[in-house]
Amino acid sequence: MARTNFRLGKQTGRYLLIATMSGLLASCGGSSSTDADSGVPLGEQDADLDGIINDEDDDADGDSIPDLSDNFVDLDGDGLDDITLLTEAEAEGDITEGDEFVEVSAQNPCGSESGSDNSSSTASWGDNCLVERSLTGGQFADSLFAAGIQRVLYCSGFGSASSYTAFADGEYGELSEAAAIEFQNAESLTPDGIVGSQTWARLQERVQLLTPGVPGATPDIYGFSSGRCEGIPMFYQEVSSALVAGGWTLARNQPNESEEVPFSYEAPFNRL
Repeated sequence: MARTNFRLGKQTGRYLLIATMSGLLASCGGSSSTDADSGVPLGEQDADLDGIINDEDDDADGDSIPDLSDNFVDLDGDGLDDITLLTEAEAEGDITEGDEFVEVSAQNPCGSESGSDNSSSTASWGDNCLVERSLTGGQFADSLFAAGIQRVLYCSGFGSASSYTAFADGEYGELSEAAAIEFQNAESLTPDGIVGSQTWARLQERVQLLTPGVPGATPDIYGFSSGRCEGIPMFYQEVSSALVAGGWTLARNQPNESEEVPFSYEAPFNRL
C-alpha cells in the first residue's frame, strides 16, 4: 500500500497538532492526548519546560525547530511523531524524489541514491550514502553526513567562513557545493559537487589520527594536525580489542568535543 507523503502539505498537517494534543484526534489513531499519570491534557503541559504550555509554544519540544516545520514532534513520549505516527528514524529517513516517497530501509539503506551505509558504520567512508545539494534533486543535503563533509572541506582549506562551526552547519547548500567542487578539482575528480564514493574516499584521506584510542574502551580521535582546525577533535572511530577499525561518529563542537553524535544521514536537529 502506498504511503502518504507527509512532507507534502506538512505545514498544513502541523496545524492539527493542537487538535491532537487536545484529544480531538485520539479516536482517529493519533498520539495520546492526556498524560496517563497526571491526567493533564498534553496541550496544557510544558514538554520542554520553558514556561510556555504546549498549546501556546511554537517549539513545544524544544529542539529549536518550529513545530510547524519539524519532521518529528513527540510530545507524549511514545516514540512516534504526533501527526504522522512515524518513528524519528522513519520521519527523517523518508526522503522525497519528485512527488514520490522513497524510504530508507535495510533493503534500500541510502534511499534513492547510491551507497550502502547510512550511518558510517563501516571503516570506509566510500560506503556512505551519496550526498548532494537539494536543488540538484539530491538527498541528505540537511544531515549529519553533510556536517562531516563540511568539516573536512573547511579544515582542508576549501570554503570560507569565520570558523569551522559556522561553515559546518549540516546544510549542504550553495557554499558547500562550491567548496566540494573546488576540492574535487584539486583531487582530479569530476567537479560536480556531488559527494559519492570517490569523493567520500578522498575526504577520508584528509583526516588525521590525533589521539589513538584504547581498543574496546575508547575510540581513535581524528582531526587535523595543522591549518584552520589544528588539534580540534572532529571524528571518532571505534576500534575493537583485535585492533579492527569500526564505525565513525562526529565529535560535538567545542567546548563539548568529548561528546559524540552520529555521522549519518540523520538531520542535525540541534545544530553541532
